[in-house]
Amino acid sequence: MTNLIRKGKMLIIFLFSYPYTAQKITVENKTAFPVSLQYLQKKVKLEINQKATISEKRRVGKISVISANTPEKGTEITLFLHPEESLGISVKSDSIVFKGEKAALHNYVFRHLMTELSMKIFEYQKYYGKNDAAGFIRISESALEAVLKKAEQMNRSPAGREDLFFKEIEAKAKERWFFTVFVCINSGTLDLTGKELMLYYYEKYFKKNIAGYTCNSGTDYDILRKYAVSRKLLKLQLPVYEIIEHTDDDEINRYLPVKCQEFYFRERYHFLTHRHDIRAEQYKKILAEKFHVIL
Repeated sequence: MTNLIRKGKMLIIFLFSYPYTAQKITVENKTAFPVSLQYLQKKVKLEINQKATISEKRRVGKISVISANTPEKGTEITLFLHPEESLGISVKSDSIVFKGEKAALHNYVFRHLMTELSMKIFEYQKYYGKNDAAGFIRISESALEAVLKKAEQMNRSPAGREDLFFKEIEAKAKERWFFTVFVCINSGTLDLTGKELMLYYYEKYFKKNIAGYTCNSGTDYDILRKYAVSRKLLKLQLPVYEIIEHTDDDEINRYLPVKCQEFYFRERYHFLTHRHDIRAEQYKKILAEKFHVIL
């Protein structure tokens, strides 16, 4: 995971220093309400049936679409466009429609890739229930390879899997894939099958760069926390970090880097807020003062 993050940072540096001529992204509002487009710290408002063409020398990596009708529910669209490539995006009330040379790729990543990975959870649970760790691993690796193969074919780059944009898609796919795999493993009551699976994924995907692990998502946090909880049973030597704010879970949180500790407090804040518990304010204050997060 950390290796993917490091590659992602290198990718960002490369892309923003690349002499882009100009991408052309045309967005049309086909909803019954005005929408706002946010990208590169810019904001464009589109009235009903209005369209706008975004042409930037810097790479536009994503666009957020926010409807005036439901401003709290923005839609984020990740873009994979090389210099001089174009894409049409039609924003409808119940869907996003892509047009142009990379329409199929964007439609797959936006609409199907994550769904296909999530649908495999039931199969993973079946193998887990039969205590078949080898089958679990085989079907999970096959599921990841299947979506990556589709994305590679749709990306149609001479560089194949070394293409910079394929690397981005791969990182997104692996993040979702890790979620589908680890959601099936209950670290609280880790049995022999769970132990075998945790060790397999640790050795193959996490061990090499565990010292540089950080939490860019809730999935990252959940995975590292599971390893921290099961570290003695799995006989893992995890890096130890300074505790930013002491709690009853220090014995677990000491194995979480700062960003992951932040997720710990975020998780509890949202849980208590949902329950209308006044203790939520305490966690909100900790997030603001210790982690500089304003909610």
